Amino acid sequence: MHVLRPTHQHACARVSVRVRTHQAGFTYLMLLWWVALSGLMLAAMAQSWVLDARRAREVELAWRGEQFRLAIEAYASVPVGEGQTQLPRRLEDLLEDRRSGELQRHLKRIWPDPMTGRSEWGLVREGDGITGVHSLSKARPLNAPEGVLRYEQWTFVLGQPQAMRP
Repeated sequence: MHVLRPTHQHACARVSVRVRTHQAGFTYLMLLWWVALSGLMLAAMAQSWVLDARRAREVELAWRGEQFRLAIEAYASVPVGEGQTQLPRRLEDLLEDRRSGELQRHLKRIWPDPMTGRSEWGLVREGDGITGVHSLSKARPLNAPEGVLRYEQWTFVLGQPQAMRP
């Protein structure tokens, strides 16, 4: 009977297979680590992008609110006859003002509220007239005037002190 003895070649082949198996496991672990790290970095960047977008919408809210406030101020300063209101009754009145006999446009368009994305704004009224606007969003602002805890509290009103503006 002839017994096969492992040759040097067979022993080297077995060692080589073990080394490849360990290398494959190490490569797989490194790949998993890289995927996990990439996921964490993307999540952090996404959060940063969300905050940047929200800050940009806040800046846009301040600009649009100020445009409404200036338009209401211009509307109120137009000399009109008796019995005509000095304040707009609707935001659309700021687009076409014919009270003086001439067409005046105090506002180019009614911009949507950047915080809600809708063209509906909260109105600050004095009697029948509009004295200002505010967002309808109940979210907390990142950077707002002192005392403002929600966007709906951030008002842009005729004769408003400078402190209420960012």
